[in-house]
Amino acid sequence: MSDDKPLATWPAARSMGKLAVPGELALTRTHVVFEPKSKRAAGTRFSVALTFVAAVGSAPGTGKFFSGGKRERLCLTLGDGSEWLFVMTDLADATTRIRERLGR
Repeated sequence: MSDDKPLATWPAARSMGKLAVPGELALTRTHVVFEPKSKRAAGTRFSVALTFVAAVGSAPGTGKFFSGGKRERLCLTLGDGSEWLFVMTDLADATTRIRERLGR
């Protein structure tokens, strides 16, 4: 994680194809960071500076059981067009708080 202390944290699972890796999504003053629960989940950590986040919204679920089912996901769209998806219980709060930090 960056040196910033979290302003907000949420239990989340990062959608990765057919799987959703459990962990915690944190919003800091300058970054959005996902830390997986297990250290064995190599390659699932995610950290992006807010300056590179182009949009924040929701995306429909895939219906695949192990990737979070039909639940809507937090969708972070980066400036390069890539989308990062996270299954969350408090989607509305996360979306609102991240948008507030972006100033949009």
